[in-house]
Amino acid sequence: MAATPILIRSDRRVTACCLVAALCALWATAGAVAEPTLTAHLDTARITLGDPLRLRLVVDRDAEQKTLFPDLDDDQLAPFSVHSSTAATTTDLGQARRRDERIYELRAYTLEAGPVPAVEVAVVTERGDTLHLLSETLDVVVERVRDPEEGDKLRGIKPPLHIPGGLPLWLVGILAALLATGLAFLARRFLRRAPIETGTVAPAGRGPVDYRREFARIADMGLLERGATKLHYTCLADVMWRFLEDRIGIDALDRTTGEIAVDLRTADRVDAETALRIVGFLEAADLVKFARAEPPVEVARRAPDHGAGIVGDVEMLGRERAATRRRLAEHDAATATIGVASTDDEGGA
Repeated sequence: MAATPILIRSDRRVTACCLVAALCALWATAGAVAEPTLTAHLDTARITLGDPLRLRLVVDRDAEQKTLFPDLDDDQLAPFSVHSSTAATTTDLGQARRRDERIYELRAYTLEAGPVPAVEVAVVTERGDTLHLLSETLDVVVERVRDPEEGDKLRGIKPPLHIPGGLPLWLVGILAALLATGLAFLARRFLRRAPIETGTVAPAGRGPVDYRREFARIADMGLLERGATKLHYTCLADVMWRFLEDRIGIDALDRTTGEIAVDLRTADRVDAETALRIVGFLEAADLVKFARAEPPVEVARRAPDHGAGIVGDVEMLGRERAATRRRLAEHDAATATIGVASTDDEGGA
């Protein structure tokens, strides 16, 4: 009876040792990092010349690792030709494992094509090391399209196959003759038709341009808000040039501001003050177009109003001078009438 407790204590020690060893093995297994694996698959093992053959590369790896699939070319897979490839896809396998796949489409153009060569895929570990995985070679059989018993003999030319039905040849001839006769009749009627006299319509007269409205339209284009200051001033200068040619009668297009200023001094439709305003307006536009000046935004926004004001002053001055000329003409006509009446009275006396 005294030996029984000693055997029990010995069994407990053995059990404890076994548990410790199992825990150590489990810890070692959990701490170990599984190596990545590479497998290659083909969608078929028998093809003919030019048929597509899909090579699928599959890499199973840890989540911290990264797969670098190669861009295969014809030299790497000779005698097979790489036709296209898909983008790599990743699938979550659970337990911190990932599966990367990429498919390459191959084609064979020779009957002597052997197995698909091995492909090397690089995997970068979490520590920055690069592992090079090599796939296995895959056997492929390229079959002949023709029956081997035929050999290299040329096949005979088969005559055309007659399909019953359709229109008889004589009926086709009659229909073609009727169609030609109808076309000739219509052409004759069309050529003998009396020509229709068309009168020439004079183009409608173009009304005077409202240049103040033109300046307002440029202001509403929103060029300054888009940062197109140069285009803003280019449009303003173009409107002023057309106004000078149309209303004042001086050549402005394709001329410098200095040349325009010389003509304005001798123009009878503008006074000296208005001429200076016109020259200043064109010089401000020249600074922006050619010297790349950047005027303040408020000054640029007021430029269309400035141009419209010049146009309004010139038009008002023209109306005043026209009214003055009318009054002088009326006065001269009245004076001439009074003189003729006085002469008649003296002759009657």
